[in-house]
Amino acid sequence: MRLSFLLLLLFAGSANAADYFACADTEALLRGPDALAEMQGTEVASTCRRTQVRGVDTLNCELARPRAAFGLSAVEISASVQQGGTRRLAFVFKAGLDRVRAAAERRLEVRFEDDLRGMVAGDPVDPRRTYRLAERDDGATQLACEVAGDPLTSLGGTLEGRLAYEGAGKGATRVCAIPVDDRLPIRCEELPARLRTFRISGLPAAEYFLAAFPLEHNEQDFVAAYAKPLRDCSANPEGCVAAIIVPITVKTGQTELGIRIEERFARVPARVDRVREGR
Repeated sequence: MRLSFLLLLLFAGSANAADYFACADTEALLRGPDALAEMQGTEVASTCRRTQVRGVDTLNCELARPRAAFGLSAVEISASVQQGGTRRLAFVFKAGLDRVRAAAERRLEVRFEDDLRGMVAGDPVDPRRTYRLAERDDGATQLACEVAGDPLTSLGGTLEGRLAYEGAGKGATRVCAIPVDDRLPIRCEELPARLRTFRISGLPAAEYFLAAFPLEHNEQDFVAAYAKPLRDCSANPEGCVAAIIVPITVKTGQTELGIRIEERFARVPARVDRVREGR
């Protein structure tokens, strides 16, 4: 009876591993490097290295013995959480791109198409899933399974500051950190009336435009933004530009303090104008 129970546990563990390395276990994929560490078991200490660089948490394993995946032999496997929250499980094969593509299309039931950074395929059932193929400089082929998820706030940076433009805080105000990279999510908070200080945390390391939009008492329908002063336009000469909107760099685990949003704009670039909708 005890032997049967142990065999049942063994087969259950093998089934879970098989699903994981076939990119079929979504819950495990969403756990990022932690799931891969569990799958590697005692080998993780000798074959794997974990890093947290620029907001990306990665466990990379150079395998002592090739592991079967998609009917091929993977020599390297990595799991990561990207800046925007995407979880990625990547396999490296010594096989050529065409062979890996054929095997992946057959097992995943997808069709890869050319992309700027290799080849890409969407999952026909789960819109959160994306698969990527790329040929490395050393001739090896990388297959990555990606699942969209929430960013890790522990790896993020923080922006803290104050609304300092004329009339700030009269009513509720939306403040947003808008990433320059459109692959990253916009992050906003709504301040109640009379509150002028803001704090936006959990931001992936990247560059952000910082903008505020008064939701009340904004008859001129203006947007305020963090900007670099250029010249004095108090005399209002035709075509004078007093300031230019510039991004702020957010670094992993760091807080940028003392930011002042003090310039008001009648018109702003489309990307910055997203503060009006908050998305």
